[in-house]
Amino acid sequence: MNDKRKTFGNDTRAMIDRRTLMKGAAAIGGGIVALPSLIGVARAATVVKIAQVEALTGPSSAYGQRCRDGAIMAVEEINAAGGFADSKGTQYTLELSTEDMANDARQAVTLYRQHALNTAFAAQVGPANSVGYVPMVPLAGQLKLPVIGAAGAPVKRWSEWAYRVNPVSGTATPILLDKVMKKNGIKRLAVIYDQTQDAQAGDAEVCKTSEKKFGYELVAYEAFNGGDQDFAAQITTIKGAKPDAIYVASTTGDGIKVTSQLRAMGLDQPLLTGYGNFQDPLYWDGTNGGIKDCYTWTGRDYKGAEGPVADWLARYAKRFKLEVTTYSSYGYDYIYCIVEAIKRANSIDRNKINEALKALDFVTPIGTHVTFKNPPTGENMTPTVTILQMTGRASYTAI
Repeated sequence: MNDKRKTFGNDTRAMIDRRTLMKGAAAIGGGIVALPSLIGVARAATVVKIAQVEALTGPSSAYGQRCRDGAIMAVEEINAAGGFADSKGTQYTLELSTEDMANDARQAVTLYRQHALNTAFAAQVGPANSVGYVPMVPLAGQLKLPVIGAAGAPVKRWSEWAYRVNPVSGTATPILLDKVMKKNGIKRLAVIYDQTQDAQAGDAEVCKTSEKKFGYELVAYEAFNGGDQDFAAQITTIKGAKPDAIYVASTTGDGIKVTSQLRAMGLDQPLLTGYGNFQDPLYWDGTNGGIKDCYTWTGRDYKGAEGPVADWLARYAKRFKLEVTTYSSYGYDYIYCIVEAIKRANSIDRNKINEALKALDFVTPIGTHVTFKNPPTGENMTPTVTILQMTGRASYTAI
């Protein structure tokens, strides 16, 4: 696309030039309409400023970078179509500011505070990692800036101002365990997990609590800290336990190291992981194919995509260097949730946007069904879960 991006420090703003805007004659998504001219946009459209916080560096960067790209894609296509209109005919365009929280909860909280105190922002999207998202949830109830993330860790106490679009480990991991245990006749399971990551620790906990339900024995339960380099002690314990399969509960960056060392020490058992990690080509490349025939769960199956999803995948591949993953769709869906809420609220007032989000029930342009009922929680009540067995680099069979 012919877009101009201006960057100030960590603040990335997607700006649309005249040529891009004039090309956007076609409507994209329900209720999004093209304005008659650039002059009309400049004079009439209300600019909706959305903040985005993601882990663009550090062990969760594979998630954050994809969510960033998905959000940018949504903003660019909406603006290229001339923006969107609410039910009263008010026209809007979008401006996205993305900042890096790295893998630091304090940085994530600081950025959310800054966005909440800046009345120019109508909402915040992200982060996709639990280290940043979970501590934002109670803060959102205090500062009252709507936030939509894609993290997976359990949230013990929800705020009516916090939401997430993705499946979570509590619902997805049991489906993964059930299908893989039955398919492979697994009776002995080992777990190695990152105890510093809430989502991955939550995945490991599900493996522990599901032991009796799915009829396997948990023979090893080994923890490590994010950023560790040597896992020999944990792997030695796992090897001695003689498991039939191993659950690697880790972010992509650390998981590549763990998996590589598992294989180097002679453990060739099937591996399991969550959040679509093995679907990321970085994982295959980093382990030299060590995840072949291994399993993960994901919120979206791109194989054999048709219609709008296939078109979206083609546009995404053309626009970005990093291959698409399920996190790309989460970032895209973030933006459309905010847009849909504004259309229903007929306003960019934070309180009105949040009231619309509380009962949101719609399908995004790429077919994601998002249903919020908050209270009692900000979970997406209608997520899809697909179990994948990897057959090659970014190739798999859905089971």
